[in-house]
Amino acid sequence: MIKTHGIHHISSMVGHAQKNIDFYAGVLGYRLVKQTLNYDDKNMYHLYYGNREANTGLVTTFPMNNTVDGQLGSGQVAVAGYGIRPNTIKFWEERLKSFGIKTFRYTKFNQNRLGFKDLDNQQIDLVETDKGPINTWEFNGVDSNNALIGIDNALIYSSNPQETFNLLTNILGYSLIDQDNENYLLQVNNELGGTLELSKYPKQRGVMGKGSVHHIAFKVLDNEIEAWFDLLVEAGFKPTKVKNRKYFKSIYFREKGGLLIELATLSPGMSVDEEIDTMGTQLIIPDHYKNDDHSHLMPIQVREVSELKGYGYRDRFEYELLQEKTQIKNEIKKLKSKPQLTTLEQSQLEDLKQQYLQKGAKQNDNKTTSI
Repeated sequence: MIKTHGIHHISSMVGHAQKNIDFYAGVLGYRLVKQTLNYDDKNMYHLYYGNREANTGLVTTFPMNNTVDGQLGSGQVAVAGYGIRPNTIKFWEERLKSFGIKTFRYTKFNQNRLGFKDLDNQQIDLVETDKGPINTWEFNGVDSNNALIGIDNALIYSSNPQETFNLLTNILGYSLIDQDNENYLLQVNNELGGTLELSKYPKQRGVMGKGSVHHIAFKVLDNEIEAWFDLLVEAGFKPTKVKNRKYFKSIYFREKGGLLIELATLSPGMSVDEEIDTMGTQLIIPDHYKNDDHSHLMPIQVREVSELKGYGYRDRFEYELLQEKTQIKNEIKKLKSKPQLTTLEQSQLEDLKQQYLQKGAKQNDNKTTSI
């Protein structure tokens, strides 16, 4: 009988794209292994984070500035667990504190964990484990000894835990290996990303939005994706047809507890269109969007950060307006620094002030039409 082989990726809805990169690459030290577009929405980035080779469970995000805040509940991944090496929690505790991120330590299912929330309120655990390959990616103060390894596990909330439990164990191949008063611990293999936690108690329906997980994907063998479609239909689910996502083929379905699940193949992988050494350094446009205009997308970059800050723009239009306003402001400051202005300079100063006000009005108009 076919079965899944652990967590392939977890995809979340987030806010500002640059803030997302600052946090996951700049603070957590993950590598941005792919910057592309949502295959179903050309106006939205799809960002992938992982280890150097992108061969462990991936974290992917859909930046959406104008979406509502999500509310945690059934049909969602409540906590995403990222693997770290044993005895590295202190490093992460101190690092996150230096960026103003509150953390808490606890032990669950005999694993030491450090809990915190990302900038969009998504709950994350760093879980000490000896599983998975060494992540040799080093960036902004996170060396290979402390680097995140990949996704280790996930906690699922369901409106019908028994139905979700049945799906995971009877169809997807998981087995119950432990439990406590609150959760089941399920395992499909003893590899990194091979475990899941399922809350025993029904939760109120969650609201999808910024800070919530959109879907969780499980690994399946390349030659079994069609068989999965047939199996799910036979079991009474309504999966999508097989979709080619370039880096993997996949099908989607919603299980009876409300969770959106993707089954994704292992191949061809993240390096199909970029060399491993240069992955994530350029925007990859999906073929069906090649002829479209993408100049409206905000500029993004991976950069070293020493603090987390907000940004006064949400797209390229507002970004360029902000740059223009900054330039005008500097010119105004330069003129005002003079002890005395000529008549011509006074006129220039008034013109610059008027230009600054006009740029501000354009920015406000864009915010109004974008909401």
